[in-house]
Amino acid sequence: MPAGEDRRLILLCREGAEEGYRELMRRYEKYVYTLCFRLTGNREDALDLTQETFIRAFQHLDRFEPGRPFKPWLRQVAVRLSLNHLRDSRAGTGEKPLSLEYALGEQVVLADTLTSGDDPAAAVEWRDLSARIWEAVGRLPPVYRLVVTLRHQEGMSYQEIAEAADLPVGTVKTYLFRARNRLKAELARLYGWEV
Repeated sequence: MPAGEDRRLILLCREGAEEGYRELMRRYEKYVYTLCFRLTGNREDALDLTQETFIRAFQHLDRFEPGRPFKPWLRQVAVRLSLNHLRDSRAGTGEKPLSLEYALGEQVVLADTLTSGDDPAAAVEWRDLSARIWEAVGRLPPVYRLVVTLRHQEGMSYQEIAEAADLPVGTVKTYLFRARNRLKAELARLYGWEV
């Protein structure tokens, strides 16, 4: 999406024009829903959080700096709301708040796909592995799922995750390390790999 078009729509929103709100939602609704679903693992929660993300974003557009890209700012709103939701849903359970890089290589981002020139059998195998990885990510404790998704789906740095999740950088690294070990063990079991 062109940043200039986003800026134009944000200006329309600030003027109260419904067209701006509608178009920004159309552009980013699927992205926000997918992110919230990856973070919560629950479709209904993801739908609620998607709506809440846009409500909050539109209420606080005065805090958005027009010279900056809109999508990362909106992502930050969605991540914080999702994290708060995960914390609140754990509150009465007594559950304590709580790498993939090691198992798959530091530079791997799970959103990566094979190029069209690659071997079709390898592409099918990669899609299968990717689907199994995300299924395993969905079974992780919520905080582990959060940091894995932000790191590997969104490509965020440790520092960016720490800021978005309001956690120390060392804690983010620890959560990623623990999540990576759980995923590595589960994939080894599924595929008969030696760990």
